[in-house]
Amino acid sequence: MFLQRLVLENVRSIEHLDLPFLCDDGESRKWTLLLGENGCGKSSLLKAAALVLAGSEGLSELLVEPDNWIRIGQDRARIEAHLVTAKGEERTVSLELFRGEGLLDLFERNRTSLKRLDDALRHTARSYLTVGYGVSRRLGDPRFSGASPASPFRTPRAASAAALCSPNAELNPLQTWAIDLHYRREGQGLKLVGETLRDLLPGVELSRIDRERGQLLFNTADGEIPLGQLSDGYQNVAAWCGDLLYTVTQSFEDYDDPLSARGLLLIDEVDLHLHPVWQRRLRSFIDAKLPNFQILATTHSPLTVHQAGEGELFFLRRDEGRPPVLHGYPGAPRNLMLHQLLVSPAFGLATVDSQRVEEMRREHAALLAAPARSRRDEQRLRALAEDLEDLPEISSHTELDQKRVAVLAEIAEALKAQ
Repeated sequence: MFLQRLVLENVRSIEHLDLPFLCDDGESRKWTLLLGENGCGKSSLLKAAALVLAGSEGLSELLVEPDNWIRIGQDRARIEAHLVTAKGEERTVSLELFRGEGLLDLFERNRTSLKRLDDALRHTARSYLTVGYGVSRRLGDPRFSGASPASPFRTPRAASAAALCSPNAELNPLQTWAIDLHYRREGQGLKLVGETLRDLLPGVELSRIDRERGQLLFNTADGEIPLGQLSDGYQNVAAWCGDLLYTVTQSFEDYDDPLSARGLLLIDEVDLHLHPVWQRRLRSFIDAKLPNFQILATTHSPLTVHQAGEGELFFLRRDEGRPPVLHGYPGAPRNLMLHQLLVSPAFGLATVDSQRVEEMRREHAALLAAPARSRRDEQRLRALAEDLEDLPEISSHTELDQKRVAVLAEIAEALKAQ
């Protein structure tokens, strides 16, 4: 299953949104990145996708309070997803919510659409697998796994998207299930986990299982240490990547290569806690590990956006206090220089200068344009000019650029002489 189109009406901050997922060749796009200021509805869009694809069993667990999904001042909300199966068959699933309506009335109103999805899910529980992660990625503590209360997300489809829809949902403790997987897969489970984490976490490599303490040990620059002593950033990334591995391998445990399965990954702030160098690598990492997954993700990072191809980037923006509007980014961000992307409509920055330098340039321009200046103004103008003169311009050539220009000039002169 792949998404072809997602339509939202009066869902939280969103009045109307129509997000296409089709490429020019008619195939579903693998990557879709959402950008936008806080409060524009990026997270709501991901949660709405998870909700409409949850089926009747998972819906009640993810929905919780229907009225909270409806835009303030409105009485009705609608979520509609257009899908295509692995066999090329098109499906449409929709969910309509009315303010003040109870769950029984809601299910009755959406009976036809829910049955259409349920019939497909009944064939196999892993059909249309949807996995979601929000910004609160809580790793369950294996020390208390036996004493902790049962998760409210009892159905597999709700559990796989719980971390996206609820800040209180806990991820599966990595070392608990990784050790279990290792023994169930006759010693190959640890290799799968180790290769995945090694590719995303430079300088850290899964070493072995400490059977006595029931811990995963990692080789680091500081020696061999357990998972719980890795940095918070490492642990956060290991948490959601490990949970993703768990969900996919559990759903497709009969596959020789579970990560080759199809599915949909919804992830809010996909690059959370990642160093800029790793943000640039994240896309290629996910592509390599999940070659047949479709990914819908939000981000605030220009380095993540910089990896997007043509038609893959959309941004939500409020214009003059109006409801957020979805805009498609023209062209391919990956073909731009990073500073060009920052001053494009996607990010909307007026300059790539620091705020202090921007204020200096503005003050300099105002003084320069003044019809009359006092002695103090003249002194300030000279001081600003001297300070600004020492600053690099965005168009300045590096030493390498200058060598390239010189080589091109030599080639041009040689061609003229022939």
